Order: sequence, then structure tokens, then C-alpha cells
Amino acid sequence: MAVGGLVALLVLALAFYAARRLIAREVLVGWLRAHGVAATAQVSALGLGGVSGTVRAGDPAAPGFAAGDAVVTYGLRGLSLEVRSVRLIHPVVRARLHAGKLSFGALDPLVDELRKRPPRLDTTQPRIEIDQGLLLLTTDLGPLQVTADMTMKDGRLLALEASSASTHLRGAQLEADLGPGSLRLRATGDRVDISFDGAATRIAAPGLAADGARLRLTAQAPYPDFKHHRDDGQLTVTADLSGDRFAVSGRSIAGARLTAALQGRTAGWIDTLTVTGPAQASLRAASGALGAVRTGALEAHADAARLSWRRSGGDAVQGAPALTYAVHDLSAGDLRLPVISGDARGPVGFGPKGLALALTGDATGRGGWTALGPPVATDSSEIAALKRGLRDLRISAPGVALRLAGGRTDLALTRPVRLAPTTGGEVVLTPRAGGAWNLTVAGGGLPRVVADADHVSFSSGAMAATGRVKAGLSIGPVIDGDFDAAGALHIAGGVTSFTASRCAAIKARRLELGVNDVLGLDGRLCPSGPPLLTLSHGAWRIVGRVDGAAANVPFLQARLQAAAGRIELGQARGRLSANTAIASAEIHDTAAATRFRPLLMSGTATLAGDAWVGDLDFRTPAGQAIAHAGLRHATGSGVGRVEIATPTLRFAEGGLQPLQLSPLATAVGSPAAGLAIFTGHFDWAPAGVASAGVLDIPRLDFNSPAGRVTGLSGRIAFTSLAPLIAAPGQILRVEGVASAAPLSGASVIFEVQEKALVISGGEAAVGGGRVRVESLVAPLEPGKPMHGVLLVDGVQLHELVEASPFGDRVNLDAKVSGRIPFETQDGKVRILGGDLHAIQPGRLSISRAALTEVSAAGHVQGGPVAAPVAPTAEPPTDTFTDFAYQAMENLAFDKLEATVATRADGRLGVLFHIVGRHDPPKHQEITLSLPDLIGRRFLTRKLPLPSDTGVDLTLDTTLNLDDLLRDYGDYQQLRSSRPVQPPSAKR
Repeated sequence: MAVGGLVALLVLALAFYAARRLIAREVLVGWLRAHGVAATAQVSALGLGGVSGTVRAGDPAAPGFAAGDAVVTYGLRGLSLEVRSVRLIHPVVRARLHAGKLSFGALDPLVDELRKRPPRLDTTQPRIEIDQGLLLLTTDLGPLQVTADMTMKDGRLLALEASSASTHLRGAQLEADLGPGSLRLRATGDRVDISFDGAATRIAAPGLAADGARLRLTAQAPYPDFKHHRDDGQLTVTADLSGDRFAVSGRSIAGARLTAALQGRTAGWIDTLTVTGPAQASLRAASGALGAVRTGALEAHADAARLSWRRSGGDAVQGAPALTYAVHDLSAGDLRLPVISGDARGPVGFGPKGLALALTGDATGRGGWTALGPPVATDSSEIAALKRGLRDLRISAPGVALRLAGGRTDLALTRPVRLAPTTGGEVVLTPRAGGAWNLTVAGGGLPRVVADADHVSFSSGAMAATGRVKAGLSIGPVIDGDFDAAGALHIAGGVTSFTASRCAAIKARRLELGVNDVLGLDGRLCPSGPPLLTLSHGAWRIVGRVDGAAANVPFLQARLQAAAGRIELGQARGRLSANTAIASAEIHDTAAATRFRPLLMSGTATLAGDAWVGDLDFRTPAGQAIAHAGLRHATGSGVGRVEIATPTLRFAEGGLQPLQLSPLATAVGSPAAGLAIFTGHFDWAPAGVASAGVLDIPRLDFNSPAGRVTGLSGRIAFTSLAPLIAAPGQILRVEGVASAAPLSGASVIFEVQEKALVISGGEAAVGGGRVRVESLVAPLEPGKPMHGVLLVDGVQLHELVEASPFGDRVNLDAKVSGRIPFETQDGKVRILGGDLHAIQPGRLSISRAALTEVSAAGHVQGGPVAAPVAPTAEPPTDTFTDFAYQAMENLAFDKLEATVATRADGRLGVLFHIVGRHDPPKHQEITLSLPDLIGRRFLTRKLPLPSDTGVDLTLDTTLNLDDLLRDYGDYQQLRSSRPVQPPSAKR
């Protein structure tokens, strides 16, 4: 029996020895095959306690797993063969990551089984060691290569040290240059220590970018309790993320370092893990960017007393940290904040929908807004103060609310924000309900601004507001302006724009254009499409449509009214630019003596560089073209010129008339026919304004109060147009005047002074003689009297009297000379001591019907009588007056003198002294009988004044010259005028 047993053992031993290699291969690959993994093995060494060789799993041509040197130790446990350790030297595992799914090829059945359940604890697990294992991972972006050393015992991972090689990954949505990385894990008791260090030279994906990034992570966690499938314990995690630049959806930081620490209690298996506990995080960065916002150094610290991290349904982190921060050198377009700091508190969360937060806190700092640029010499005091003040501000914002959700960032201010320029004054932004705001600017020389914003919003570095604004300031050429506007304000990327919702009311005390300033501007500036006002990097631009504008232009002595058109006005680099198109405007003369009647103006004016250029056209209200003006002005030197030229103005009955152009042409009655041409210019410089012009009248025929004037011609050279001045020596000539006493060969020598028309000479042929102007001053100011002196030289008065309203009662054949000073005012003529005298014998006949009273003094001598006349006492009769009537009815004179002067009652007094004889058509004598003489009966009879009776008569009479002149002005219709006022007689 014993021998049989020995023989049996010997046979068994011989059989085991004979099958040792088969058994060894089964040891190497049996476990893999038992889990559905096809594998092959080659035994290189075999002993009683172990076996070594090579193992391949999967496709023999491209195995998913290959171990060139696998050492397996084993032993008997009862009657079973038990694997006690496995050591793989330089194993290679091939895997593929495609469309987010990881596959190990032939090893997938084993991996799937291990994922379904943790290792069983009621079975002995071999010790597994991997030396310099290599994972070759093929991905859609490129290959990854990981080298690892690993030790496992009893199904527990005791140590892992893995490192990845640098690689380049590139796909449709991601491109990355990854540097070397390392992962280290050590398990001690029920705790595990984990550390990771990875680098990425560059990462680029939609909405995500990183340069020079490095992540260091350390953690202490409870070791998994596979028995209860739970992971309960204390978790400590510290993370250190740094990099040259990180960018997420337009938000980026550079030179950043984020450190975070979490200490929390864990619960649940890995897929449903929950961590709750305190956490802290600190961020430091050299610079950052959020859309158009750029920053320098960033510092922030967050401290959350309770942070929750849940993995169920997707990783989600929630907390309510207290945050303190400081931002240096923040810039958003033209906004610069050297430092701004504050604190905030509120819920913060991160989950499948991204980052979300709602923080409220305060902010203080100092900074400036440079959109208006530095002050320049052309700035008004308010604009200069505004520029200086906005460049250095103290900022206090006690209520700041920041919300981030769904990729949208909203910034709101819940309490008044005060901006205090260091130069003085204050800007206050006060929030109101419904997102409305009030803005006030005052003090420190700043412009006066009051604004009501119905809605204000901050989003992605931009600010938008709608509402109304009233401002008082000087800007560009607008001095002491008042603006009242409504619309939308938008600030983003350093550009501020205001788009009007209605016409803005504008008033200005002055438009500063050098010596040719415009005063009292009043009008409306209406939207025309682009923003009404744009400010960008020190430049500003105004674009709109002008409506109903009015202003005074003193250097032209004119007023602009009802102006409409389009304007584009701006300033860049201290230089103004303008482009205006005047559709229509009314031009009114404001000179003391009106030079022209209202005209309509249209045209363009532009300012480019240093030069204004304008082209303006003028027409009558009826649409007749009158003149063209060309403007040139150099803003640098202040020197400019406007040239005015009319076409050949053609006057015709039913067409254009001089009186339509100027009230100075009042004497040029309609219908006027002829030609006129005017050219002129205005010049200005810092020293003052000068102007000149020339009026050419080739020929002009017209009606005048004296009759039809034909052949008026001449050239008037004006040395100034505002005021209107013509130098002495101007001459106008007239071929003839169809007056009652026709004039011919008339001329006048004159000058136009600032306040008066001065005639220094002139003459006309009339009545066989000449009438000359010694002097005449006609004021151009309303209400001032005209005065002058006329010289009469050998003028026959017969035709003049014949054509007068009293020509049917008076006949005068007298050739006279004399001097008549006169004055006119308010349509009334006053003679100031004139005198006339006959230069040859003549005749005078005044109808007795024209004389109701004559008071005469003098004597009648000579004349034959039928009987001697005895001297007697003169009875109380009016015989001498009757003789005077008879003498004036038929008087041949040798001497006639008249003194003419306006009396205190306004009537014209004429004192005649006539020396001559009674010369009736038929010879007359007085025949008296002696009884007539004795009885004095002749005193009761009308006695004829004897022919050739000598007359030395002084006659004092008055008449209403004003009425006579008015009648004479329309003498053709008034030939049957009422009788001449009767003369008064003196004894």
C-alpha cells in the first residue's frame, strides 16, 4: 500500500513535470480567459513556486495588452492552486478614446465586469506590481502616452506613480500642447494621499483658452470601503492652478495663480459623492480681461463657511462665500481705474449649466475717464474743467450688485454713486425704482447737468441708459449753451454715444467764430439717423438736422431766422470740423437804417483742417435769385473773407422791383425798368472787420414823387457795408425828370456816412436856370431830421406855379435866384430862413378869389387922376387894402424879394417885398368930382387903381406847405386842388 502510494506520487510528479509548461501557461492566462479575455503566453522560466514568461491579450497582430516579462508566484491552498503575486515588467496596454467612450479592446469584458462590482473581500487577492507600465491611448485629437508604476494588495491600490509625455492634440473643437504630467498616490491605513502636477503649454477651444498653465493638486481622502460600498470620512483638498493666461468666454486673466483649499465631510460612493465643509480660495493675477475691460494685477480672496460639492446628476458646487478683492489698473475703453477695491457676499454655484453667482457689496477707488482727451487751448472753461475732473476721480459705490448666469454678466448699482473730481465739484448717480437713475453734475467749474434716466443697464463691459438731460455748458464754438434733449446713451469700448428720441432744444449766448461771432442762438437739433452726439478717445461729433434756428450776426448787421438744414460738427486732436447744409433760412437786416428787405438763403459751409469754406445763395421770398456769397475763413489766423455778387438784376414792370430789395430804394417808385449789378466783400482779422462793395447802375427808369425819372446811371463805391458807407465824391446822373417843371441833365454828388446820406453837390436844369444843392444831410436813423440848403439860379417860376394846385389862381412870370435852407422830419418840411429875389423884371397876378385876407403895408404912388385930390383925414375904410388886391392882380415888378420861413404854428410864412407898378390889361384912372371929394363919397365906392401906379408892397402870407407837397406828389390827379389858404394882411 505504501509502495502503491509512493508509485502514485511518483507517477503524479512525473505527469506534473511532463505537463509543467502547460500548467504554467494556464497559470499565466487562465484568469484572463476566465473573464472572457483571449490571451496567449510563452513560458520562459518555471519553478515550483512560480512561473515567468510573456503574455499577450487580444489580436495577436496588435495585442491590446502585452507583458514581455510577467512573473507569477503561486502555491497550494488545500487542493487548489492559488496565485499569490503578479509582477508585470514593461507591460503595454493599448486603448482608444472615441466620441467620449473609452475602449481597451480585448480587455473590455474584464473592465466592464470590474466596473459592475468591486472586488470580493471573501477571497484572497494576489499582490500585483507593475514596473514601467506603458499606456498607449489613441484619441480623436491625437495620441497620449502614460508611463506608470503601480502596486495593489488584497484588491487595494497601495501606490501609483504615473507620468505622461508631452503631446500635441488637435481636433475640430480643441487644440492643445500638453507638457509632462505626473500623478502620485499613496494609501496608508484608511487614508489615501493624492498629488497631481500637470502642465499645458497651450489650450484652445471655443470660449476657452490657456497658455503656460500648470495645475498642482493634493488631497487626503478616506480609502474606499468596498464592504459597504461607501466612502465616508474627512476630505482635504488643496489646489494650485497657475498659468500665463486663461480665457473663458471673453473673460481672461494673465500671470494668474489660484489656490484653493477644501476641508469637508464625504458621504456616498464615487458616483454619488457629496462633500460638505469650509473652503477658501485666493486668486492673484498679473492682468485680466472681461470683454472690453482690461485690468492689471488682480487680488481676490473668498472664504465659504460651508461649501457643498455633489456628484449625483452631474458635478455641482454651491456656496455663499465672503469675498474681498482689489483690482489694479482697470481699463474699459477710456475708463482708467488705478485701483478699485471692495467686498461682496452672496451665493456662488457651478454645475452643468456653468458658473452662476449673485454678489452684492461695495467698491471704492480712484480713477479717471479720458474719452474727452486732455484740455486744449480751444476748450471752454467748462469743458476744460470737465476734462480735468474726469481724469482724476474719487469713486464711492456703496451698493454694487454683480450677477452672472447663462454666460451673461449684469452689474447694477443699488445706492447713490459719488464721483468726486480732485479739482472740485461732484457727479452723483442716484438709482431709482425700476432701473431708473438721476444724474447731477455741479460745482468745481463743471457743466451744469441734470439727467433723468428711465433705465440704466450694465452688461459685458457696456452701459446703456435712456432718458432726458438738461445741460448748461460751452462746447466747441457754442458759448454758454443750454441743451434740453431726450434719448438713449450708450458707453462701450471707449465710445460714448447719445441717440436722440426727439429734437433737442438748443440755446447759446454766442457762437464763437472770431471777430464774426454769432449771438443769441435759439433753435432745435433733431435726429437724422446717426447718434446726435458721439464721444470717442478725446474726440466728439455732433450730427443732426437743424430746425427753426435763429441767431444774430452782428458783423453783418443781420439776423438769421427759420433756419433749417443739416449739420455735422466735431473735434478731434484739438481741431474742429464741420459740414453744414442749409436748406433754407431767412436773413433780416438789423442795421439802424435798413439796407435790404428779408431774403431767403441756402447753401453749404464746411470746416476742414484750418479753413471754413462756404457757398451761399440768396433769393427773394418770391424765389427770384438775388446774390451768391462765397465764404473763406482760416480759424488759425482768424482771417476770413466773404465775397458777395449779384447777377445782372433786371427790373421790369410785373417783375423784380428795387423796392423789393431795399427800403433805401423808396424813391425809386414802380414800375422801374433797368439794370443793376452789385459786388462786395467782408474781410475780417483779429484787428477788426472791413467791408466794401460797388453798385453799378447802367440805366434805370422809374417813377418818383417829382415825376417819371429816365436814364438814372452811375457807380457807387461803398467803403463799408456794415455800416453802409460810401466815400465822398459818388455821382449819380439823370437824363430827365418829367415833373411839372421838367428837369434835365441832373446830377448829384454824395457820400454815405454811417448814420446819414450826405449830398455835397448836385444840380439840374429847370425853368431856364439851375437848381443846385449846396448841402443835404439825410439821416439813416429813424426819427432823425433831414436838413439841407438849395441854391436857385435864374429859375423861371412860371411853369412851376402853373403846374401847382393854385396855378389857376396865380400867374407868376419871375426868374429868381436865392438860397433856401430846409429841414424835414416825419413827412413835414420846415424852411429855415430862405430868401429868393428876381433877377429881372416880371409880372405877378393873384386872383382876388384866392385871397380872402391881405394885410399890406406900403404906398402906391404916381398914376393920373381926373381931379385934384385934397388931403383929408383917412376915413375908417379899407380902400388901401382894396388897392393892394388890385395891385397884386396885375403887377409888373422891377424888384421882387421874398423871405421864406416856417413859423411856430408849422405854416410856411412868405414875406414878399415887391416894387413895381400897377399894369392892368386896360388903362385905368380914378375920376372924382369935387362934391365926391368934399362929401368923401368916393370912400364908399370901389375905386380902380390907376395904371402905372407905383407899388412898393410888403405882403405877408402863409400856406400849408406840407399839404401842398403831398398834393404835388400826386399833382396829375390833384390839378383841381382846393384854394390856397388866404394870406393875412397887415396895415
